[in-house]
Amino acid sequence: MINMPGSHFLAPINNEVEDRNPEFRRRMEDLVNFVMVMFNQDDIVEPKESAHFEFYSPGQDNEVLALNESAIYKEDWLGLKSLDEGGKLHFFAVDGKHVQIDYDWVAEYIIPFLL
Repeated sequence: MINMPGSHFLAPINNEVEDRNPEFRRRMEDLVNFVMVMFNQDDIVEPKESAHFEFYSPGQDNEVLALNESAIYKEDWLGLKSLDEGGKLHFFAVDGKHVQIDYDWVAEYIIPFLL
């Protein structure tokens, strides 16, 4: 397993392991849309940008590496790059703490992806 701090059960699911599962990537690439929501004042998820598959740059815990600069994206371990290039990857950032969300906002921005 690649040395990742924090949750250890997410690494295999995200294909952040030495022996990647091609089925995980294939299933992600089959999605019509992949919508990610980051909470700007999140005090549970560390760093909050990991809601967008971003994480700290290697060797430190201050600067967050942009998704498109990361190995998971560049090497397309999970299909995120393929989804992005196909216009199927969608990023939202909303004010509020972890999962504090306005349902009117959900109706306006998220529900259309489900219809």
